[in-house]
Amino acid sequence: MSIKVMKPGMQTTIQDLGRYGGQSLGISVCGAMDQWAARIANILLNNYEDEAVLEMTFQGPTLAIEEDLILAIFGADMNASWNEKKLPQGKPIFAKKGDVLSFGYARDGVRAYLAVKNGFFLEKVLDSYSTDVKAKIGGLNGRPIKEGDILPAKGMLPPLPPNQSFPYYIDNNYLDKNDSPIRFIRGRQYHWFSKESLQTFESSSFTIEPDSDRMGYRLSGPTLERKESKELMTEGTTFGSIQIPPNGQPIILMADRQPTGGYPKIGEVIRSDLPRLSQMRPGSKLSFQEISLQAAYQKTRKQLGDLEVIKKACHLKWNEIFK
Repeated sequence: MSIKVMKPGMQTTIQDLGRYGGQSLGISVCGAMDQWAARIANILLNNYEDEAVLEMTFQGPTLAIEEDLILAIFGADMNASWNEKKLPQGKPIFAKKGDVLSFGYARDGVRAYLAVKNGFFLEKVLDSYSTDVKAKIGGLNGRPIKEGDILPAKGMLPPLPPNQSFPYYIDNNYLDKNDSPIRFIRGRQYHWFSKESLQTFESSSFTIEPDSDRMGYRLSGPTLERKESKELMTEGTTFGSIQIPPNGQPIILMADRQPTGGYPKIGEVIRSDLPRLSQMRPGSKLSFQEISLQAAYQKTRKQLGDLEVIKKACHLKWNEIFK
C-alpha cells in the first residue's frame, strides 16, 4: 500500500513521538510537535501510539492514494477534502485506490497529523522514524516530503464489512483554549531574575515572533532582567524549557531543540500544555502562569488518563467492526 505526493505542502515531515536516549551524544529528540494530536491519529486506527505519522504545517499536501487503505487525521483544521468532498477529522476513513486527498491552509492551529492503518513502512534511525532536518536523518532521508515521493504503508488491511462505516469520532476541542495562560513550573535559574522581572513574566503578554519554528518559539514583550550578570557553561534542555537570553526576550524550546543550552531557564512549560502551545501560530499572544510541581503532575496524569479512556473506546469500536 502506498501514497504518492502530488504537492508537498509547506513543511510536511514524517514524525513519531521522538528519538530518545541520544541527547548526551548531541542528538536532538525531534518528534511530533503536538504529541496529543499525533497519538490520537494513531489511536483512531488502533495503531501503536508511536507509529510514524505525517506532520503537516500551515498548509497541507495533496496526496494520491495508490492502494486501498484506512487513514485518520487529527489536529488543526486544514480544510481537508477527499475527492473534492470534505474530509472529516477525528475518525477513521476508508480510502480507495485512485482517491485524492487535498489539504489547504490551517484555519485554526498550525499542525495536523495524518496516520495510516499499521503505520508507514520506513526505516528507523536510532530507534525513531522522526525527521531531523538539521541532522538530515529519519523520515524520508532526513527532509520534508517533496513532489513525487512515495509513502509506503505497512501490512495488509482487515476486510471491511459491506456498507460499514466507522461509528466513532473524537473532537479536537483543545484547540479552542488558546486564551488560557501557558502553565509552567520554576526553572533551574528562576532565582537568577529580579523580583520585578518575575512579576512581569506572569503579569504580561508576549507575542510569538515570525521566526519561530520547530526548534524554538521566540517571544517579544517586556524585557526580563537578571539580578546579576551570570552565565551558564551549558546544561540539558527539554521540550518546553523557557530560556532568557541576554536581550531579556524569552525563547521556548520546542521539539527540534538543541540537546543542551547555555541561557538561564526561568521556567519549564508543563507537559499537558505543550500540545496547545504547539498549535499556536506566529503573531499569537500568550501569557504564563506558575503552578506547583504537584499540580503539574496532576494535570499530566489527568491528560494521560483521558488518553487511556479514548484508547480503550477506540479499541473496542475497532474490534466490533473487524470481528
